[in-house]
Amino acid sequence: MIKIKNILKDSTADKLGIKPGDIILSINGDKITDYIEYNYKISDYKFDLEVKKKSGQIITYTVKRDFNKKLGIEFDNIIFDGLNICKNNCIFCFVDQQPEGLRDTLNIKDDDYRFSFLQGSYITLTNLKQKDYERIIKYNLSPLNISVHSTDPKLRYQMMKNPKAKEINKQLACLKRNNINFNTQIVLCPGINDGVNLDKSIEDLSKYYPNILSLAVVPVGLTKYKNERLRTYKKEEVKKILNQIDQWQDRIYNKYGENFLYASDEFYLTADNNIPEYDHYNQFLQLENGIGITRIFRDNYQQHYKKRVKDLNNNTNYTKYHILTSVLGKKAIEPVINDINKNQKKVRLEIEVVNNSYFGLTVTVAGLLTSKDLLKKINKNKYQNVIIPKVTLNDNDKFLDNISIAEFKNKVKDSNIYISDGIGDLMEVLIDG
Repeated sequence: MIKIKNILKDSTADKLGIKPGDIILSINGDKITDYIEYNYKISDYKFDLEVKKKSGQIITYTVKRDFNKKLGIEFDNIIFDGLNICKNNCIFCFVDQQPEGLRDTLNIKDDDYRFSFLQGSYITLTNLKQKDYERIIKYNLSPLNISVHSTDPKLRYQMMKNPKAKEINKQLACLKRNNINFNTQIVLCPGINDGVNLDKSIEDLSKYYPNILSLAVVPVGLTKYKNERLRTYKKEEVKKILNQIDQWQDRIYNKYGENFLYASDEFYLTADNNIPEYDHYNQFLQLENGIGITRIFRDNYQQHYKKRVKDLNNNTNYTKYHILTSVLGKKAIEPVINDINKNQKKVRLEIEVVNNSYFGLTVTVAGLLTSKDLLKKINKNKYQNVIIPKVTLNDNDKFLDNISIAEFKNKVKDSNIYISDGIGDLMEVLIDG
């Protein structure tokens, strides 16, 4: 059963009389398990859509598709038969390190290949059954996004506490054999899967080229509720990791003619190393992992917005803005903000670092700032004009701690709150208010 959330106006479904709240029972007599199968079924020129109306009446619509027109049915979810829940017990699992009171979705430990294909989330492959592999191959669900962490079977099992974790090389070989591409990631933990273990993982994963599209190496994220066995990396350790990755990038490029190995922005910012140039990122396949965002922000400013800085002098009154961000967020945007301040006189931007007391001071990325810590900073300092990064909010404009932006603004009535999603938004705020 699939409940319909919305019907697009003047669409095929709208003209048939299908309504929000109606329930799809089957397509061509088949039960539909997810959005992938739904799209596959409705791609035919003609099909039967069995619908249960709000009144309880069951109607079978014979749908004839006009390929220039959308069917127009929208849903709340993309999985109709229940989410595949993760059965791992990873030593670094971020969900296990969270306090109470967060958005409900943040407490769900999913490991569903359909989310991986449709929405870019990472899966471990440990929870897949044979029928899942068959569907992946049948529908050519490529690329998938896969958390590897280590290609050493014994070490991967120790990190993930699931016997199926040992099968990673067999699983990746199966995907390659069936021409399924994949992006991969390694969450690096001090003294566990780094050093020679990282060398082995990179070397093993390189064998899956060209089906391996990218490999991201990111530092373990730890809150104050962390596993005591784990710690964060020190600056000098990060520099060594970046040097190690740099050497591997050269080897990969020399062998394959392109690079697919990337370190997270977090590593470069922590080490105070230069952010690689734009061409280094090769289509930016790992943006969701925080890889290349800093480079895009800085380059977009230089290429598209720096010339508009002088427009700020057209503002009638001198205005000061306070940009609230994290420790590493400041490092990422500081060169751009300094240049804006330098090249005009009517606007002043101050970067204000918000310490993450909610998750703990070891959390230094902007995307994990909560409304509570942001409010504390604003109310203490009485800022008049505040700019908050959009990355702190989800698609429904809610912070991690389940507070909406509307509720947030009500708690800071003496401040003007602006939301910025990149340099374009920031310049709009500064020029147009």
